[in-house]
Parts: sequence; structure tokens; C-alpha cells
Amino acid sequence: IKNEKLSIVRKSKGITQRELSKKIGMLFTAYNKRENGVIDFYRKEIKRIANVLRLTNEEIIEIFFKDEVAEADMKRVMATMQQQEYTKRVVFVSKEQAAQQFSTEIGQDFVGFLGFNPLLPSVELFLKSSYTSPDKLKTVDIELRRNPEVQEVVYQQNILDEINKNVGTIGTVLISLSIIFLIISITVINNTIRLNLYARRFIIKSMQMVGATHWFIIKPFMFKSILHGLYGGIIACLLLLGVLSALPNWIGGIEALYDNTQFAILFVVVILVGIIISMMSSAFSTNHYLKLKIDDLY
Repeated sequence: IKNEKLSIVRKSKGITQRELSKKIGMLFTAYNKRENGVIDFYRKEIKRIANVLRLTNEEIIEIFFKDEVAEADMKRVMATMQQQEYTKRVVFVSKEQAAQQFSTEIGQDFVGFLGFNPLLPSVELFLKSSYTSPDKLKTVDIELRRNPEVQEVVYQQNILDEINKNVGTIGTVLISLSIIFLIISITVINNTIRLNLYARRFIIKSMQMVGATHWFIIKPFMFKSILHGLYGGIIACLLLLGVLSALPNWIGGIEALYDNTQFAILFVVVILVGIIISMMSSAFSTNHYLKLKIDDLY
């Protein structure tokens, strides 16, 4: 289903799809697919579009007149609409204006190519906020269709719900993947450190017996654990990056949800957590062997 409401607002402001895609930092082909309903918009894209178009929460209904309706009859219908309690304002779009906007959008004179203008004159009806609920929209729709001059009434109810229906699911998947890879990195780091210290348990005990301080013994293992944590964190980030790169092949349009700044923060946090976990594991394991008796080392 085409996002008719967005298309109407964009055209009413004289902005083409290509111009809007540049303003919100999106490829033209990606924006075109979203406005035409092939791919859903996402929350951050809606905010950018709203900022560019200066949108509010008002609902827009587009009423198309029959081609044979006289201009006087269209003005009469518009005057009637303007007097209704649900109307905030009305904007008339003639056949010529619609053709000009569409020609600008596609970059060619389709009227000259076809030899006639197939578009219909229309009215953009902006509703008051109190009439944007699904039930009231349906009532307004039925009332508008009773006019014999009206050929079609187009609107899209609950557009934000439709746009954001998959955001929660996708976000949960990304968070779950991050947690899984973090657990994997922590497990690898902890086991590596424990095996390393187990192999050096006699050296640790010997240093303690010759009078080395607790910090002197732990320090070299702590420094090495930092490297282990750094390596483990980088491996986890690379795995996560690989999954994020492959996801668009499985879930179309998910790349629109990506935020490089948030991913950078996530990767830094993963690496820092890996370092902290490895340092803690090294400290606990070293203390464990320092507390054991020599006979318990065997």
C-alpha cells in the first residue's frame, strides 16, 4: 500500500522524492521504496521527514473529483467541507498542478508523452486532531463519499503504527545478538585466563614464598589479561558487525534502523566490558592460587 498521506503532504509543499531523500540523508531508491510501501519507514526516518516537512499530528484526507465535474460544483463541495466541524483547512489541487508536481517528481513531461492529462482534480482535507481516530476517520470517509461529485477518498489511518510495527522486534533481535556475543567473549576470556594461570600456578606460589608482594605477583597477569580482554572484545565486535552486515539480505530495509554512532558506542562498551571481565577473572584466579597450600597445587 502506497503511503498516500506522506505523498500528499510532500507534493503540497512542492518537494520531490529525490529532494526529500537528500534532505533526510537517504538514497533516492531507498526512499522511493518506502513511500511506495515496498519497505516500511522506521522511527528515526519519520522524525527526519517530520522535521523537513514540518509536520504535525494532523490527519490528511485526499478527495478526488470526477473528471467531468464542473469547477463551480467543486467549489461548492469545498465550501461545504470547510464548514464541517471536523475540518481544519482544505487545499485545492487542480489537474494542472497535479500534473506539474508529478512531472517534476519523475523528471519528464508525461502529459506531452501521453497526449492528455490523466490526473484528477482533488482536495486535501486537513482534519482537526480530535477527528483522527480510526472510528471518526471512517465516519468522515463515509460522509465524503456520499457526494456524487467525489470519485475516490484516500487516507491512511494509524500510519505511525504501520510504520513502526517491526521496530520493537528488530531492536530486540539486535540486543539479543549483542548479549549472546558478549557472553561468548566473556566465556572465552575467562577460560583462557584460568588455563593460563593454572599452567603458572607453581610460579605464582614460588614468587609468594620468596617474599614477593601480592601486587607484584598479580601485576604481570593483570596486564596480560587486559590484552586478552581487548582481543576478546574485538572478536565479539567483528562477529556482531558480520551479522549486522548480513541482516539486510534476510530482512529488507533493516539497514534504515542502523545508527553508526550507537554502534560505535556499543562496540566500545563491549571491548571495555571484555577488558574489565578479564581483569577481574585474572585477579580472582591469582588470589585463588595464592591462598592454596603447596600440596593443593598438585
